[in-house]
Amino acid sequence: MSNAAGKIIGVGRALGSRVVTNHDLAEVLDTDEAWVVERTGIKERHFADDDEDCATLAASASKAALAHAGIQADTIDLIVCATSTAPESMPSVACLVGEAIGAAGVGAFDVSAACTGYAYAASVAHSMLKSGAARRVLLIGADAMTRVVDQKDRSTAVIFADGAGAVVLDGGSGESGFVDHILGADGRMAPLGRAGHPGTENKLYQNGREVFKFAARIFPEMVEKLLARNNVSPEEVQYVIPHQANARIIHAAMRKMEVPEGSVVVNLDRFGNTSAGSIPISYPDIFGSFEPGRYVVTVGFGFGLTWAANLYRI
Repeated sequence: MSNAAGKIIGVGRALGSRVVTNHDLAEVLDTDEAWVVERTGIKERHFADDDEDCATLAASASKAALAHAGIQADTIDLIVCATSTAPESMPSVACLVGEAIGAAGVGAFDVSAACTGYAYAASVAHSMLKSGAARRVLLIGADAMTRVVDQKDRSTAVIFADGAGAVVLDGGSGESGFVDHILGADGRMAPLGRAGHPGTENKLYQNGREVFKFAARIFPEMVEKLLARNNVSPEEVQYVIPHQANARIIHAAMRKMEVPEGSVVVNLDRFGNTSAGSIPISYPDIFGSFEPGRYVVTVGFGFGLTWAANLYRI
């Protein structure tokens, strides 16, 4: 598999400091534990404290990934961060991370594709490594969703949370790394979900029913297409890591796929929906069990509407 590039050599995550349970939300919203779990699968989530934001979470996750890889920040030559909730319009979160970890001076930029951000950014990182434009990339997915969610809106306040995940990608030998990607977007469906729009009073809005229908359809379609065009059987897939949007979406998609149920990574019960952070946040739980020669499929879907999937060879 000589076309693979971007071997994962280190993973890390950082979550908002404040753990918020469904009981906590029930004290300020018209909801209860059973209602939230039934509709989302979420039991608790992490909110950023006052001294935390998307950039500080991204930096903490990056430091953890570098430590896990056992390398110094000055060996990184590109930083790519997927986010839609940067604390400032300029500079980028990636630039702030570079300064925070001691990698100032290297290339750094953000990718904005909402909850699909990490899957998009992974395709960019793979291309840079494969072309030789970079030798080692720090790839981050990070969002502080509580900064854009109306905490009085029960339909969204119980879902979204704050967190960041980071992976260190090495050019590698071509035997392990990202192999293929699917990217898609359709701005005609922008009204189904947006934030920062004048009509939303700058808070997040989503048409949950329509987003659910879209995600439950596109998720299995992407997995099937990605495996078919790379001649990979479902049995060769060790893990499928979906964007952690909603347990009902994940379970609906799983019923349409041939991959074993145990291969699908689900952790939103602990972390909630952290948007671009949700896929890389999942890596620390599974990285140690990777089996060389098998595959990991990552699947993102979100506002835009956007969708993307990545095929990674372990």
